[in-house]
Parts: sequence; structure tokens; C-alpha cells
Amino acid sequence: MKFFEIEAVRDHLRNFSRIRRIRRIEDNTLCLAFDGGESIAFDLSRGGGDIFAASCDEGARAYHAPFDNLLKKRFEGARILGVETPGGDKVLAIEAEQRGAYKSFRSTLRLEFTGRHTNAIILDERGVVLEALRHVDEESSYRVVKPGLPLAPLPPYEGPRTTGSVDDTASWLQERARARKARRLAALKKRHANALAKRIERLKKALAELPEARKLEEEAKRYADYGAIVLAHLHEIAPYDRKLETVDFAGNPVTIELPPLPNPKRMGEHFFTLSRRAANKAKNLHIEKENLRSRLAFYERLRRNLEKAESESQIHLLFPPRQHNRRKREPRLQCETFQIGEWRLLVGRNERENAWLLGHARAGDLWMHLKDRPSAHCILQSGGRRQVPRAVVEKAARICVEASTTQPGDYLVDFTPRRNVKIVKGAQVNYVDYDTVKVRKGS
Repeated sequence: MKFFEIEAVRDHLRNFSRIRRIRRIEDNTLCLAFDGGESIAFDLSRGGGDIFAASCDEGARAYHAPFDNLLKKRFEGARILGVETPGGDKVLAIEAEQRGAYKSFRSTLRLEFTGRHTNAIILDERGVVLEALRHVDEESSYRVVKPGLPLAPLPPYEGPRTTGSVDDTASWLQERARARKARRLAALKKRHANALAKRIERLKKALAELPEARKLEEEAKRYADYGAIVLAHLHEIAPYDRKLETVDFAGNPVTIELPPLPNPKRMGEHFFTLSRRAANKAKNLHIEKENLRSRLAFYERLRRNLEKAESESQIHLLFPPRQHNRRKREPRLQCETFQIGEWRLLVGRNERENAWLLGHARAGDLWMHLKDRPSAHCILQSGGRRQVPRAVVEKAARICVEASTTQPGDYLVDFTPRRNVKIVKGAQVNYVDYDTVKVRKGS
């Protein structure tokens, strides 16, 4: 941020008289909604910072830290008394007054765009820190930022300033918002596309490395012959022998590498076990191929839908930020998982996973499927709660559509508690007492 841009925003903020709403929409971004309906976001990321037009309804999560609670208490609905750039530095100081039923109090919100020390600090009328986006202790800086301590002033900036002007601040803020959206959308697409490409590459490699059924059948027969030959020549084998040189049942010379076992009888069992494994692999090879191909098709659909995404919210729906928690690690699920706030959605990537979902869902979980067409089965885990918010259902239905097709159009998604779904065979079901939500998928 340039200093003349900060000054332009300062002058623009002086046109407002009240803060209607204030909240964090990202980890380091505050959004302020003013009288007149205009909303402005302040990105306070370390080493950078930005100011742009935004909506305070954006944001994938709600923040409830002490800083956020005090921000709401002190500034939401407060009257703006003044906006300054103290010390001629890249700082916006918004002084506001909050009137209650019996008393009023004044507070100052300092938005400091000062490189690696960028911060948002709430001060009382005496200049004492009430809360801050980032606390700074004595070991990190001479300028301590802690609740209960007075805030020391910034050292004066003595370097050259970039000159310039902003003619229409409102339009300038809108343009910054568009440029930021384009940059972030491109970065998100690139990051998730790379992750999907790695998954797709691993699946293609696993599919290419699957052995041929004919070779597995030959291997099963060879191991079965080895087992029979070993049992027929037990008298020739000493404990811990590594090799048996003899003839097979057709009179042909044969050399068999023996396993390191003390009992020759166990050596025959070893080869018969290998034979059974190879035979089972050959028998079920088509199942493994279909599993890999269906998972590959699932991630290919996600990649195509990612390329068509037009907003960050669409991408966050398909690729939600990881939640870091200290709960006991859960066993690996045989499906894809999506997080919708506090709700978890399980999505089957093929028929086998769809059947697994149906078998492991609880009676109160919400089951979803596209109406009258093949699609992924989805389970929205209720966690014992009776009511699922409609907004959560609509987001889950959109994920069900995105995971099932790449074609644009209007889709109907049926949903009902799992208890109302009867399994006919595998992943084929009948269901009753269902509701339907309409999802429009763009091109």
C-alpha cells in the first residue's frame, strides 16, 4: 500500500458516520460495513496488506476469538468520530463511540500497514491496548502490543514517499477487489489443480502397474507346482536350505529358491499360499481395475469443474481449508470427504464406495442422490442433531452435483434421512419421504 492510497481511503472513510457491521472474513482480513451500504475490507497480512471493496457476508468460517468479540462489542453500530493517519505513517485510526443504555465509551481501531509489523489494534480512550489481531511481546519487538499496556508510537518514517493520487476512491476500491479476486482465483486453481494432478498421476501409475490376469494365473500355477515338488522331495531338503535342485513331475530339471524356514514342511505351505494369493488377484483383478478407473474419473470430473469455477466460494466448497484439531485420529474412510462448516459430507467415488457409505451411515444421517440419473451417493453426517440448516443442505447438494457430472444445467437432488433408504442390491436403493433441492450448474 502506498501512503497516498492510505490518505485517499482516509478521506473516503470520513464520508461515513456509522459502522453498521464489522467482522473478520479471513484470518487476516477485516470487513467494515458503513451507512449507505458500502463495505470495505482491510487485508492485514504480514509483509503486505490491501484495501478493497468487499461484502461482510463473505468468509467460509466464523471467528470467535477475544479480538473478534471485542471488535463487535466496541464498533458494531458505533458512531464514527474521526479517521486519521497519525504520525504521517501508513496507519488508519478510526475513532468511534458506542452508546449503550446507561453509558457510552470511545474506542480507536488502528489499522497499521507497516510491513512485517502490520496489525489491527483496539485502543481505549487513554491509548491502552484492549486487544489486537496479533500480540507482540518484549522478545519480538521494542513496541509491545499486549492487552492492558499503553501502545508506544511508531518511529517516524524518514524515507521518500511515492507520489500519486486517487480520483475516485469508490471505483478504485472496486477495481482492487476485481484484481484481487482474479489473482486469488488463479492461485487457488493452480494450487488445487496441482494437487489433483498428483492424485490423478498416482492413480494412472497404479492402473498401469496392475499385472495381467494371464501372468497372475501362470504365477499361481507355478507356485502350486513348486509346492507339490517341495512336498514330494522333503527328504532331500535340510533345515534352512536356500535352494532345491531336482526334477519336476515331467522329468524336467528345476531349481527352486526356498524360503528361510526351519521346517521343510512349512516350505510347501509357503508356495501354496503364494499360489492362492496370485489366483485371488487374478480372479479379482477386474474389480481393482474398475475401482481405480472410477476414482480416476471422479478426480477428472473435479479437475474439469475446478477449471470452470468462477469464484473462490465454488472452489472452497469442493476443496475446503483443512481443519487442524487435536481429536483422536479417525480410521481412513473408504470415500471422499468434504467439510461444510461444522458438517462433514461423505461422497462415494464408485459403486463399491457407494455401497460402503450406505452400510456405514447412521439412521439420522442425511442421504443424497441426483434424481432419476446415475450419481454419487452422499451422506451428510448429522452428528446426532435433528435439524440440518437449509444452507448446509444446498451446499451439500451442489457438491453432489459437482462430484457426479461436468455438464452444465439444472439438476434435482433428492435427500432424506438414511433410515428412509432401503438397499436393494449393492448401491441400488429405494427411498421414501424425501425432499428435493434444485441446483443450477453453470458452464
